[in-house]
Amino acid sequence: MEMKVTMPFNQLLVLIKKLSPVEKQKIRKELEADELKPKGNSFKELLLNGPVFTKEQIKAIEDTHKSIIEWRGK
Repeated sequence: MEMKVTMPFNQLLVLIKKLSPVEKQKIRKELEADELKPKGNSFKELLLNGPVFTKEQIKAIEDTHKSIIEWRGK
């Protein structure tokens, strides 16, 4: 069973401040554990698994680049 509660931050802070030191430590450990968990794919993995140019597309880019250089040189 899952239940969601919407509560203003200040109200949550007041409740946390009322906890015992042991309970506060448990919350602190839980929050730190969440921060250490990987957040899904890393940026490197995203780039490595992303789309790539085909050889034909690279050739077209190179040809266009050469044409632009020649055009600017005139």
